[in-house]
Amino acid sequence: MNDAATLPPEVPAADLLAELPENQATGELAVIYDEIRRFSAVPYVSSLQRYLATMPGVLEWAWAAIRPAIVSGAIPETGWRLARAVRIAPLPPVSMPVLRLWGVDADGLAAIRNIAENFVRVSPVNLMTGGCLRLVLTGAIPRGTSFAEAWNPPPMLAPMPGNVDPAAVPADIRAVLTQLATEVDGRPFVPALYRQLAHWPSFLAWLATELGPRFDAAETNAARAAFRDTAWQAAPAIVARLPSLPSNAPPDAEATRRVLATIERYAATSPEMVMFGQLLLEALPEAG
Repeated sequence: MNDAATLPPEVPAADLLAELPENQATGELAVIYDEIRRFSAVPYVSSLQRYLATMPGVLEWAWAAIRPAIVSGAIPETGWRLARAVRIAPLPPVSMPVLRLWGVDADGLAAIRNIAENFVRVSPVNLMTGGCLRLVLTGAIPRGTSFAEAWNPPPMLAPMPGNVDPAAVPADIRAVLTQLATEVDGRPFVPALYRQLAHWPSFLAWLATELGPRFDAAETNAARAAFRDTAWQAAPAIVARLPSLPSNAPPDAEATRRVLATIERYAATSPEMVMFGQLLLEALPEAG
């Protein structure tokens, strides 16, 4: 569910969810970011991990705990398999002449389709990652024999244009982004799918208008819950195969609370990114 109605119409950068940008990651965090990109098969690190990286030691511990299930393909392949069943009613098709009127040329169409493909691919990985991390933070004690690491992820998708900063765009674009916002850890959070698409404001405005009634529609709620539930039901079998947890101290009580709250929110937004990204791919003309 989006909470846009409760958020301010103008969201200063200082009030957005904290993150460690990819170009500022160093040392162990830079290595982790590289692995996240490689094994999610997308050219960026999601805001879920960028947020965890702002809490000292948290991403390092979390990645060490669940890394064997990611680099073996268990988490990504499970997420992608489950995502194939997630479908809701389609968007109206959009023609190339309409796209051109919205300022989207052939290159823009290719870029938008690539953005949608990135989120359809990465969001199931985030959902499964959160489901497994949730278990190890709430008492699961894995003692498995780990996983084979002989897994080759799919070829990485093309880079995206980058997230638009809601505080650095005209007020009308910021207002549209706010319509698509939710909240994580008490801070406004605009999912990156929409911040990427904000490079084409008219297209974003159309999408916000189309998606608005869908956020709390019964069909969306049912599909969102079904995807979350099947992912979380698959998580215990994966966690059981993990080796012992890292020997360094796990996140403290406050950090654990924040991580679990974030995972809970991502359990709603990740299915949305899959559903809405797929809707875009089906509504848009083929590129090229």
